[in-house]
Amino acid sequence: MVKRKLIVEININDDQINSIEDLEQEILAQDLYGQVAKKYLDSLQDDMAQYVKARKGSKNVHIKTHHFEFDF
Repeated sequence: MVKRKLIVEININDDQINSIEDLEQEILAQDLYGQVAKKYLDSLQDDMAQYVKARKGSKNVHIKTHHFEFDF
């Protein structure tokens, strides 16, 4: 199984943080799931692009990874 490292950026206003609970609330208020999903899909797309082989004289594309294989 391939492991991916994703770095998520969180903007935190130091003036609004007075406790661990405040920090927790500030982190939860941000769209972490959306950021993680987008970064994961971007990373996956970059990896898939390395597997793409265009056939000479053809518009067909063949993609093969250890998870799937298809032509279009």
